[in-house]
Amino acid sequence: MNVMRILRVVLAVFPLLFIVQTVAAQSTTTINLAPPSLTPEQTELNAAMAEANGSAVDVIRALEAHLRKYPDSEQRAEIYGSLYKYSVDLNDQPRVILYGGKVLESGPAEEIEILDRVLHALLASDDTDAAKQAFIYAKRYETAVQAKEAADPEGHATAAQWANLGERAMARATVLEARADGNLGMAEEAVKAARLSWNLNPSAEAAQEMGRWLRKLGREAEAIDCYADAVMIDDTVFPWTARDGDKKVVAELYVKVHGNDQGLGDVFLHAWDRSAAAIRERNARYKAMDPNFGLTDPYQFVLTELDGNATAADVLDMAKLKGKTLVIDFWATWCGPCIAQHPMIEEVRQKYATAQDVVFLSIDSDDDRTLVKPFLEKQKWTQHVYHEGGLGGLLNVSALPTILVINPAGKSVSRMSGLNPETFESALSSRIDEARAVKAQ
Repeated sequence: MNVMRILRVVLAVFPLLFIVQTVAAQSTTTINLAPPSLTPEQTELNAAMAEANGSAVDVIRALEAHLRKYPDSEQRAEIYGSLYKYSVDLNDQPRVILYGGKVLESGPAEEIEILDRVLHALLASDDTDAAKQAFIYAKRYETAVQAKEAADPEGHATAAQWANLGERAMARATVLEARADGNLGMAEEAVKAARLSWNLNPSAEAAQEMGRWLRKLGREAEAIDCYADAVMIDDTVFPWTARDGDKKVVAELYVKVHGNDQGLGDVFLHAWDRSAAAIRERNARYKAMDPNFGLTDPYQFVLTELDGNATAADVLDMAKLKGKTLVIDFWATWCGPCIAQHPMIEEVRQKYATAQDVVFLSIDSDDDRTLVKPFLEKQKWTQHVYHEGGLGGLLNVSALPTILVINPAGKSVSRMSGLNPETFESALSSRIDEARAVKAQ
């Protein structure tokens, strides 16, 4: 019996509530912990979930039967959520559409994910009614993405990373809109939307969608290039093994247009060059915003000193620190434990002041850099401070303060999150000494 899965469903549908009652009687206080009595509806549903034994098919059957019996259940929103999730697990597209639509009526926080899934299901057919609903959802998807883009970057995302995520999401929204347009008989609009998706984020999906509707319009020579792009573009979301169909379409259309297959290989070579150039151009836009964009190696990063103006003297090239033991302190001006921890770090820093192989890096994680200089002056902190520039995201720093110790071989060997003042200095010193014992590679 999959007890945990049953429990998750039951909790999702009817959260268990416990009442804590404090009763004062004379000089004593009595605390009674007891679950409330379940309603007949709750009792029935709990029994049905237990009987379903974690089977997605049986859970769906039980929840649907429950809604037929209790159509006005106060918990139907939670039930719809569970039905949607189990429908996704089973890849049951009609139910994904049905219950995803029910969940979307309440406008959940995960709206974009659900819209994407429901749109994909709706657009799997050429049904006109499905296309009409998909068109409405595609516009809603676009609005949700625009709202997300307008929000402040989440976590340690840089402005370039946030813009990249936003454009990818918008590209996904517009390519789905293209399919909806085409299914509604608006092939010209579909081509325009697919081209916009390609310009935002060159992808196999966008190229394929352009090719599909150009072909419908009889513009087969243009469709050949688009399908070839879908075959050749470097797109990890669209596996190479899934492109055989597009390859056959290219060959078929090429022979139809040219009468033979001579020169067909050049079509694919040109598509490779064209799609690679489109990706380079897109990445160059973000590189201009953020020199660390797209990097996966911390030693390729350059960090800007917060007092400086990004001149050569104000930029730290992490590559120059290879072979040393790095002690990287991630903090922010609003972080109380970070401030309390600072003098302790300084004590440890002084201990290794003459050690040429140990480097302490102070990395500020504030989104608003203008706060930092006044803060440093007020606190009388004198160390060099660098903006994290996406390094925190790469190193999965999710809490502050966090101190990472990286050994000379480039491996992170210690992660100290939070503050334990009693053991901090000795623990950090011990981890630095352990890291120093490793030889550089």
